[in-house]
Amino acid sequence: MAKKSSQASFLPLLVAAIAIALSIGIYILTRTTAHAFALHLVAYLLTPLVVALCLGWDSIAQRVGRGNDPWFSTNATYPLILRILTGVSFLVAIPHIVAMASDIAEKIHI
Repeated sequence: MAKKSSQASFLPLLVAAIAIALSIGIYILTRTTAHAFALHLVAYLLTPLVVALCLGWDSIAQRVGRGNDPWFSTNATYPLILRILTGVSFLVAIPHIVAMASDIAEKIHI
C-alpha cells in the first residue's frame, strides 16, 4: 500500500496576503483621519513583520517536512512568492511609517 505524499502548506502565503490586504485596507480607511497612530502601528506590524515571519514559517515547515517525511513534496514557488510579498510589504509599510512619524513629530513639536 502506497503512503499518501504530504505537501508544503499554502497557509503561510494566505496569511501573508491577508496581512498585506489588511494593511492596505487600514491605510485606505485612515487616509483622511488625523492621529490614527494605533491603527498605523497595527498595519505597520502586519506588513513587514508578519509577512517576513510567514516567509520563515514556510522555510522551517518545508525543511521539517523534508526531514520527517520521505514522501514530503516541497514547493519551490512558495518561498519565491513569499520573498516577493516581503518586498512588497516593505513598500506597503512606508505610508504607515510616514503617518506615525508625522504624529510623533506633532507631539514633540518638530
